Amino acid sequence: MKIAFISDWDQDIGLQYLTAVLKQGGHEVKILADPRLFDDLYISIRTLHKYFDFKNEIINEIKSYKPDLVGFSATTNSYHWACELAESIKKNINVPIIIGGTHSTLVPERVIKNACFDMVCIGEGEYPLLELVNSMAEGRIDFSIKNIWFKNDGQIIKNDLRQLIENLDSLPLPDKDVFYQSCAYYSGSYYAMTTRGCPNSCSYCGISYLNKIYENKYFRQRSVDTVIHELEEIKKDNKKLKRIIFMDNCFGSNINWLKEFSKEYSRKIGINFICMMYPSHITPDSVKHLKLAGCKSISFGIQTWDTTIRENLLNRKVSNETMIDAIELCKKIKIETVIDNIFAYPGYDDEDLIESLLTYTRHKPTRNNFHRLQFYPKTVISQKALANNWITPEEYENILEGKEIGALRYEHNATTKQKNDRKSKKIQILFIFMDLLPRKLTYYIIKNKLYRYFPSFLNLSVLSIFRAFVTFNQESLWFLSINLMRYFHFMKIRLMGRKANTEI
Repeated sequence: MKIAFISDWDQDIGLQYLTAVLKQGGHEVKILADPRLFDDLYISIRTLHKYFDFKNEIINEIKSYKPDLVGFSATTNSYHWACELAESIKKNINVPIIIGGTHSTLVPERVIKNACFDMVCIGEGEYPLLELVNSMAEGRIDFSIKNIWFKNDGQIIKNDLRQLIENLDSLPLPDKDVFYQSCAYYSGSYYAMTTRGCPNSCSYCGISYLNKIYENKYFRQRSVDTVIHELEEIKKDNKKLKRIIFMDNCFGSNINWLKEFSKEYSRKIGINFICMMYPSHITPDSVKHLKLAGCKSISFGIQTWDTTIRENLLNRKVSNETMIDAIELCKKIKIETVIDNIFAYPGYDDEDLIESLLTYTRHKPTRNNFHRLQFYPKTVISQKALANNWITPEEYENILEGKEIGALRYEHNATTKQKNDRKSKKIQILFIFMDLLPRKLTYYIIKNKLYRYFPSFLNLSVLSIFRAFVTFNQESLWFLSINLMRYFHFMKIRLMGRKANTEI
């Protein structure tokens, strides 16, 4: 059987595991990447996106490939992209389409009603999808496969969740060959995951719902041996590899695992890496082993310095002192720190952002990122927002449909009705540029409210991209390398193609 997966992210690890299991089962798989130029997480320019839209090319590739099944994996943020492309495929090609991913798992009862999808996968998809394709190869579809909902003769068949894959080491290694075939333009960075899930349940994160439905068993970890074996294979095959990005939600949460990993990684791999952690896991012991292994940058969420909001609203049980220690420990051992902050949460005002800025003048990280609070389907904070009338029933309905969740652009209207007014925007400009300014100068600007004189017409997304060009920290270099190569590669294809068409 031939399966075509369509991805809007060039290194989708989930799809790589799906393709590995399917190929192990004797099936043929192809990944088609939609670059979504000028319509991604960082910048949206409709006119340019229309010119550099690759949907027609993807449809033509599907026609040429003639798959037996087309698959999508979508988050809530990318759900409407998947819907639009799936609708176009349905209009042009008679092929069954299945969708999985976070959004489908959160609200399968809504996704299955979409006319462009024939099946919906909830939870982990490796073996349900293999069973589906095997049954299709036998000339019949098994409508009883757990984790998959079907449409059949006008009826919706809702199958139960199956047990989680307890031993992640039992899975084949993620299939990177199929990735490089579709995205050979970039091979300098490698994305890996050592776990699935997260041991925490932040109220705004979809994983909190997964922890609930799986009774807090969703978080699982691969063995050090399996992770190192994967990285040895890619190091051997990819001579251009410069950095590894661990995409775990909470890397190094098990200190004994981290100690063993550090020893083996430094001995057998020795490539600089970036990871994400939870502040309470950043300790003198953990940073020592991370430094030994070759960690160059750690991202972690502060979200807010308001203890009441952080603990009671966001469900992040970590003290201000612990977060300060995390920043200072990394600075002392010369590991870069990238901090995530949330604003525009219920009860927020601009003074909260000012207080965060003041704290960062005393404990300055390498880089600060900030995002408006996003409401995702069935999360605790979304349900609390509805119960407390922070959002209307109509807005909650849109959240369930994925309509209130746009790309993480600073101009996006938050459903908390917090207006991105001039004062707030000027403070956000300072937030961006404080990475470039001496701490004393930032403090002086804040105390004298000189940010009032910043031009509010500036585009915050463009400023953030500019910051990446001039800071030269690990995250900026990674960000620029993957995005510049992606834009350069696909813009070149489009411009050369248009030129050729003109010459004809």
